[in-house]
Amino acid sequence: MRLKCFIFFFLFPLLSIAQVKNNQVLLVGNYDSVCMNDSNFRKVSKLPDSLDSFKIICFFSNSTSSLNEVEASRVEAFVRSGGGLYLGAENWPLQAESNQLTQKLYLKESFGEYNSPVAEIEQESGNLDLEMDTIPAGKSTVAFPMDYRLRVEAWVADQPLILSGNVDEGKVIIDGGYSRFYCDQRTEVTDSLWEAIIRYLK
Repeated sequence: MRLKCFIFFFLFPLLSIAQVKNNQVLLVGNYDSVCMNDSNFRKVSKLPDSLDSFKIICFFSNSTSSLNEVEASRVEAFVRSGGGLYLGAENWPLQAESNQLTQKLYLKESFGEYNSPVAEIEQESGNLDLEMDTIPAGKSTVAFPMDYRLRVEAWVADQPLILSGNVDEGKVIIDGGYSRFYCDQRTEVTDSLWEAIIRYLK
């Protein structure tokens, strides 16, 4: 009995540490203008050698991808095996990582340029259960093609702006207007949206 108690009290802190590490969120790409200051967020310019300590990877796409083909395949394997993946894009040229990874996952890329300041929330079939009717669309946004594997969360000019879905054991969010999360654009509405995105991807 004493041995069992010793093992439990010895291992419990280690399990707690492992849970914290495995809940980390990795931010990659063009995040300098994005306000993300949670202690569980780790900002990197290049994909780490190991993704084991991360539950979610968030890409804020650059004009040139930070991923080579091997790294892109690692991200695909990460989400297919149960990780969460946020793919943020903006109007050209800030689409590189998002398009690279959506090509791998869906054989599709973002398209168009939309300057509507407001996006309409999909009230019927979204995964995020958003309670607002509209959100800021982003400064200059792109849409993503409809796909039977994805649910639309928000529309801009009758085109899908934010989509969500499962990829094997993992989850993905595709967002065509990540500039709404820039420090000078953040509001209570965008904060609530970001919390819903992270909650879904976990």
